[in-house]
Amino acid sequence: MFVMWGRVLLAGIIASMWVESGASAGSYANLVTRERGLQGRIMWFDADANLWELSTRQGVADAVANCKAANINTIIVDVKPLSGLVLYNSKVAPKLVTQDGRRYPAGYDLLRTVIEEGHKAGIAVHAAINVFSEGSQKKPGGPARKYIDWQAVQYDLDRIVCTDDGTKLKLTCANVPYSQEEVCLYGADPEKAGKLPPNTVYVRVAGDGRPLYCGTATGYAKLSAPKGGYLLLGNGRAGEWLKSVVDSGGIFRLEGKKVLVNVGNSDAAHNAIFVNPLHPKARAYALNVIREICEEYSIDGLVLDRMRYPNIFTDFSDTTRKAFEKHIGRKVDRWPEDVYERGAVPGEMTEGPLFKDWLKFRAKVMRDFLAEAREIVKTARPQAQLGIYVGSWYPLYYDVGVNWGSPNHRAGLDWWPDGYEETGYADLVDYMMTGCYYTHPTRKDAIEHGDEEWKSVEAAAEESINAVKDATFVYGSLYLMQYKGSPEKFKRAIRECLEKTQGCMLFDLVYVRKYGWWDLIKEAFPTPRKAPHSVPGLLAQIRRNGQRGS
Repeated sequence: MFVMWGRVLLAGIIASMWVESGASAGSYANLVTRERGLQGRIMWFDADANLWELSTRQGVADAVANCKAANINTIIVDVKPLSGLVLYNSKVAPKLVTQDGRRYPAGYDLLRTVIEEGHKAGIAVHAAINVFSEGSQKKPGGPARKYIDWQAVQYDLDRIVCTDDGTKLKLTCANVPYSQEEVCLYGADPEKAGKLPPNTVYVRVAGDGRPLYCGTATGYAKLSAPKGGYLLLGNGRAGEWLKSVVDSGGIFRLEGKKVLVNVGNSDAAHNAIFVNPLHPKARAYALNVIREICEEYSIDGLVLDRMRYPNIFTDFSDTTRKAFEKHIGRKVDRWPEDVYERGAVPGEMTEGPLFKDWLKFRAKVMRDFLAEAREIVKTARPQAQLGIYVGSWYPLYYDVGVNWGSPNHRAGLDWWPDGYEETGYADLVDYMMTGCYYTHPTRKDAIEHGDEEWKSVEAAAEESINAVKDATFVYGSLYLMQYKGSPEKFKRAIRECLEKTQGCMLFDLVYVRKYGWWDLIKEAFPTPRKAPHSVPGLLAQIRRNGQRGS
């Protein structure tokens, strides 16, 4: 089947599959937590954004005191950011030494400091780690840079644009932030271009290569690719060339050649350098990090972030190929074309005969890893809670190889493989935070602003409850930067999380401080509450009585 892998088509998939309003009303977990007056109230301390503010004990103590005054009951401190350089004294992982030319305090242990200050204030502290991101494309260091063979292997294309006069130009990027003085290509998701320099030339090109429109744009321009076509952007000499082709009545032609590259060398890795979860040494390393934190620190919980693949295009290493062939019980003749074949237009893809097997295989890899991680956590620190962060857009999450729903959840999605529900892992965690990262608090707000109703906190929260089906506690999560200058909208978004799920996670501390929102958060959380995940035996009760099939 031919599909366009981009915002336009995927938006259509979600729009046709969102759960209807009221989907959260039947949640047994919602009912029980409301009866008992329980709410998850979680503040996330991001490692990079708060690095220097939390680099002293006094800075940590101040942040904890503000959380206490705002009736936060759980602090999540990010101690292994996507760079793979940790912020605690580890014998397993490399520690951050410098950032942006500034030296991090030698011997300072952020995790131990937050635990000590948090516990003095009576707030539970959970450590967060970026599981499979072991390096940053923007910063040096990290295991993924030291052990290149650990890196996930991505299926990319080398693309060129040709014209009738024989000109051939290599396209250095596709659907990633714009590169100045180069011809850049965008398909169904041109918003990824980012900020454009002044007088950037753009050409809307039809699928047959005919230029449909040529204009100029500056800054964060809202451009669109024609249906079945693409955009070409260029500035300076690149822009002049694009305009000359259009003025002369020329035709563009795209060509692409398959390449398999390490994600650290790919433009589409979104900064994080992911390792292959099936690489034996990378996998063992990730589990050893989990084991060390649980054995050496008196954490109340461990949170897994980026426990996924970076995108649909990974991993196509020899290691993964052998594991996939074992999974399906036969050799793959054309790798990766028997899974899918990428087209020259960004987002263009033709599914192969093994596409659905591939989706199920990758999701099983993640469930199996999580089961192993859970065993380590519960053995090393039996009372610790295991949490996880995922995006709330469940109908699209197969893109990163994850089924975070309940094993009892069966969705009527076109891409759904037979037995895919078996890969659901909600039953393996003690709580789940789903990113309801939308600017509209309610479905009605979204519709009134001309957006689809699924682009709202309300709909995202209900999608989360529907997919998890009481297999674990669910906390709707908010990205505070989306509410800059809109404090009332932010309060309404918190209310939607509290009404539709069992709590709210706030990402993250840095924006509360910048916007001066501590009093606002206390308004949302006026009196102290216990977190559902902190009540012994409650989740087991909910699983016994609340889970339901679809």
